[in-house]
Amino acid sequence: MSLIIRLLISFFDYMINEKETLYYITSIEMVLKELRKEKNISQANVNLEFEEKYGFTVNFGRIESYPNFRMETFFYICDYFNISIEEFSKRILNKKKQDITWFLAEKEKRRKNSKK
Repeated sequence: MSLIIRLLISFFDYMINEKETLYYITSIEMVLKELRKEKNISQANVNLEFEEKYGFTVNFGRIESYPNFRMETFFYICDYFNISIEEFSKRILNKKKQDITWFLAEKEKRRKNSKK
């Protein structure tokens, strides 16, 4: 069975449980942040380079925080970070629940601190 089919099956399995869906979306967010950090580039510079390279703007801060984007944007993101869709998918599926839980807790702390 191909990775894409397994990814789709995994996705639909996650959709059954809201908490699992949150974990899946958070895994995407984590991978996006990792890729940007590996490239050692700010969100603002990703935005600028995207416009230069692809001729349209993105708000990478929003994409990282709320990874809900069109498939076309996903293909451009993979191209920009020079990663295959398959490798991106593997990274998502390899996230451990304890790491996702920690990431969500840290995100909530940052959110609460920003309101003070």
